[in-house]
Amino acid sequence: MIVVQNRITCPAELSGRVEQGFAHTTTDMNSNKGFVSFNLLKLENEVEAGKILYVAMTFWEDRESFQTWRDGDSFAKAHSSRDAGGKSPLQSTVEVFEVV
Repeated sequence: MIVVQNRITCPAELSGRVEQGFAHTTTDMNSNKGFVSFNLLKLENEVEAGKILYVAMTFWEDRESFQTWRDGDSFAKAHSSRDAGGKSPLQSTVEVFEVV
């Protein structure tokens, strides 16, 4: 099993939009082979003045299942609302962990 963490820092004024964007993630992801579960974590305090940290965690049976989702239409659809051509106010770092 692997856990994929997407650490997202956003301006505080966009936090509601980030939460809304992830609201249906579990339902949307359930049809993906190897998907186990999803959690969206929010740091209780601002990570720095005016910035909120989220960790979007997905759990997968194996790396291949995650990669298939990452390369497929479901991922493209989930991320299609991003502004094209503009610089996003969100900062993101993805980390992949193996459950031992």
